[in-house]
Amino acid sequence: MQRTLIAVIAAVAVVGGLGYFIVMHTAAGQDFLLSRAVSIQAGGGEPPPDGLRVLVCGSAAPLPTQGREQGCLAVLTPDHYFIVDAGPGSANTIGLAGLPGERLNGVLLTHYHSDHIAAVPTINLTSWVAGRQGPLEVYGPPGVERIVNGFNEAYALDRQYRTAHHGAEFMPTEYGMLEAVEQPAESVRELGELTITSFAVDHSPIDPAVGYRFDYKGRSVVISGDTIVTDRLREVVDDADLLFSDALSLPIVQIMQEAAAARGQQRMAKVLFDIQDYHASVADVAELTRTSGVGMTALYHMVPGPRNALMEKIFEREIEDNMLLTRDGMWFTLPVGSDEVLVD
Repeated sequence: MQRTLIAVIAAVAVVGGLGYFIVMHTAAGQDFLLSRAVSIQAGGGEPPPDGLRVLVCGSAAPLPTQGREQGCLAVLTPDHYFIVDAGPGSANTIGLAGLPGERLNGVLLTHYHSDHIAAVPTINLTSWVAGRQGPLEVYGPPGVERIVNGFNEAYALDRQYRTAHHGAEFMPTEYGMLEAVEQPAESVRELGELTITSFAVDHSPIDPAVGYRFDYKGRSVVISGDTIVTDRLREVVDDADLLFSDALSLPIVQIMQEAAAARGQQRMAKVLFDIQDYHASVADVAELTRTSGVGMTALYHMVPGPRNALMEKIFEREIEDNMLLTRDGMWFTLPVGSDEVLVD
C-alpha cells in the first residue's frame, strides 16, 4: 500500500511538472495562459456599491521611495471620476487599477509643485486613448492656466503624431488638449449629487494652495493637499467621514538631516531642514484627528515615504487608533446609507 501511494504521488508530481513545463515553456502554453488572464481581467466583476470610492495612486513625497509613487488620489462615484493631483508615476498606478479613463471628468490640482502636476500629461494621454470625448479639464486656483498652457505647448507635437498614427476619427487632436478651469481658493462646485468644495490651506511660501472636500449622498472625503494644520482645515474635516492628510515624520526627517550634515551633504541637510515647517507633522495630524469629529484619517503624501517596516513603525507610533498609513493601490469605499469606511 505504501509503495502504491508513493507511486501515485510520484506520478502526480510528474504530470504536474509536465503541465507546468508545457504552460510556461512553450509558445502555445504561454499564449493560452496569457489569454485566460487577460479575459479574467477584462471581465471585471460585481459593480461597487453606490458611494464614494478613493484609490491611492501615489502615497509618497519627492524623496525617493521604492514602491510608492508621488501624491495622487482618484475619487469616484457611479457617475463621477476625478483625480486630485498627479505626482510622477501615479499614472502607472491608475492604469494598473483599470480606472475608466474614458469617463474621467477632470484633474483637480492643489498647488503647482512638480510632484503634484508631473503626471498630468500621461493621465491626459491615457484618458484620450481610452475614448474621452473632449479636452481634459484641469481645475485649480489662480495659476492653473500657466500650467495647462505649458503642457499643451510641450505636447503639441505628441498630439499631432498620435492623431496621424491612429487617425483623426479615432483620436481627434482637439480631444488630446488640456483645458484650464481656474477657480478661487474658496469655491464650491455642484455636479449633480456630488459637491466639490475647494478650501485654502497653508503651504507657505507656496500661494495659492488648496485642499478639496467631496460630499456625495451623505458621505464625505477631505483631501488636505500639502499644508500644516489650520483652523480652516479643522472646520472642513470636523464632520467628515474620511480625511486624507499630508504627513511628515519629524523623527525620521530630523535623523536624516543630521546624517546628511555629518556626511558633509550640506545641501541635502538644508532641504531636509526647510521642509519641516510647511508640512503637517504626524503628531499634529494625530491631534487634529483626536480633537475633531473626523471618522478616519489616512496618511498619504508621506514625508518621506516609508521605505521599510522600521520607517512605517516610526510613523505609526504617533498615530491614533482611527488613523492608518496608505499604500499605493489601496482602495477606500464609503457606501451610501452607512457609516462604514471599507479599506482594501
